[in-house]
Amino acid sequence: MTKILEPTLDYVFKKLFVTKINLLTDLINSVLFISEDNIIKKVEIKNPEILPDHITEKYIILDIYAVDNNGNQYDIEMQAVKYKYYPKRSIFYLCKMFSNQLNSGQNYDLLEPTIGIHFLNYIEYKEYQKKFHFCFEFRERKHPELLYTDDVSLHIFELPKILTGKKYSNKLKQKQYEWLDFIKNANKGRDYMLKAQYLNPLIYEAFDQLTKISSDNKIRTEAELREKALKNKNSELYAAKEEGKNEGRKEGEISNTIQMIEKLINSGSQWQFIEQVLGYNKYSFDQLKKEYNAFKKNMSRNNFNVE
Repeated sequence: MTKILEPTLDYVFKKLFVTKINLLTDLINSVLFISEDNIIKKVEIKNPEILPDHITEKYIILDIYAVDNNGNQYDIEMQAVKYKYYPKRSIFYLCKMFSNQLNSGQNYDLLEPTIGIHFLNYIEYKEYQKKFHFCFEFRERKHPELLYTDDVSLHIFELPKILTGKKYSNKLKQKQYEWLDFIKNANKGRDYMLKAQYLNPLIYEAFDQLTKISSDNKIRTEAELREKALKNKNSELYAAKEEGKNEGRKEGEISNTIQMIEKLINSGSQWQFIEQVLGYNKYSFDQLKKEYNAFKKNMSRNNFNVE
């Protein structure tokens, strides 16, 4: 029996929803409580292909763009692992997506709202244990009922907080819950039990599609590479960078970080990929190398063996 791949793995999430546009459409409509009168009209995928070198180098940016019948833009992402710079990166890309709607000389009234939908496979806000859906908007601090604009907003869904077996009398809440529960639990080895509790027929179709891509040897291999990269090299490099900052930047850790970034540059990776996970842009990377060279020189003066 084929082992079902995890939808919480960003690679699998993307493969599932770019191959079945109707599933992506229903997912967005459901998690945002969009009514039947305002359902998404079409879906545009920014980068539908996931290149093999992106998987092995561990720097996939999962961006699925959708446009509804009112012109609203949606950015859908699955965040498989937690890293320090996620909030900065998420707002950067949402604002960039919003501003890229206009060409030079066009009027601002052509701008349409941009909405981020981010699924987190970790808990970002531990102090809100019973809340799994957060919506961030531009509001007045002392008067939150005063909305400055809804042109840029971000919805975050913390999947670990989803409790299996919940039932809601409200139809829209039930549809939202079912999709979140599916993403969290679809690979848990009890698909028939899960299917029995869902009312949305499109989730049955999602199970079938997930089973289909899980049976594809090429997809399985790439998913395993991606999972291994996230659990091993990616987390090790990030931990080494953070530990190096906090504890004096040990020579070996900095050397590994520099070598990895140089390898990424030589293989053609963009700085946005590098900054997304490692937190270094071109300027900060140049500074890191200067500090590293100064560190080695200082260690040599003190008769340490530095590789």
